[in-house]
Amino acid sequence: MNQTTNTVGLTEDQIDFHKTFGYTVLKQLFSADELATIHKEFDATMAEQYAHRPYDGSERHWTPMTDEDTPFFASLMEDPRFLTVAKQLYGDDVLGIGTDANRYTGNTRWHRDTGTVHQYGVKFAFYLEPVNGNTGALRVIPSAHRLPNDDEFADGVRSLPLEQVPCTALASEPGDVVAFDLRMWHASYGGSNDRRMCTVVYYANPKNPDEIEALRRQGEGNAQAGVKAFNPKRQYLYSKRWMSNPQGSLTRQFWIDRLTEVGYFDAPGSVEV
Repeated sequence: MNQTTNTVGLTEDQIDFHKTFGYTVLKQLFSADELATIHKEFDATMAEQYAHRPYDGSERHWTPMTDEDTPFFASLMEDPRFLTVAKQLYGDDVLGIGTDANRYTGNTRWHRDTGTVHQYGVKFAFYLEPVNGNTGALRVIPSAHRLPNDDEFADGVRSLPLEQVPCTALASEPGDVVAFDLRMWHASYGGSNDRRMCTVVYYANPKNPDEIEALRRQGEGNAQAGVKAFNPKRQYLYSKRWMSNPQGSLTRQFWIDRLTEVGYFDAPGSVEV
């Protein structure tokens, strides 16, 4: 399994592995102090965002974590431990999309995090409790990101009992981070009714009309899936403050300008009004 320990960036062998099989495990990327901060920001934000519907284990809770009230989470998209790897895998012009927090309940069905192979990138996922193949760890079908759009394959995977699909389970401990291509088929099995997982997401910068249209549609889907499906207090993905780039980050401004140019922010619920 492709693993690295507390370093910035991947070796050439690790890059080749990720491009071939679609995933990387970054061991102990976070320190104990950073994990304590992650827990604090996670718990406070979830309590605020779902004060109207406290978590009872019956349905997933989700919220963005990109703003100054969660400063550590908000810093992760520009943290070299994440951004360097994303650039190595998907180009120096890779686009930072967001960070979020989740409380999952039970199994997660097989799916991809994109609607088409024309829209791709990398998701970094980290769990706040230990997980293995039978307790909710991420399961991936190695190299599935290299498949074309294939409805027959999708139907076949979804028709089988979740745990019977041939796969690799990526066990992790608090502090570990799992990176996987958004086109990967992935799932989880046997997790508790309060499985806490957070993500940092980057998209490849689209290079042709098909990829631009796919990214625009992904923006629509993200707004629909996030705000509409989970109904947190916050009814938008990106705040006015985040869009104003108050620290004058050149990296963030590049992301904002490019995503604006391709229409990613156009969907209702994408940007605070």
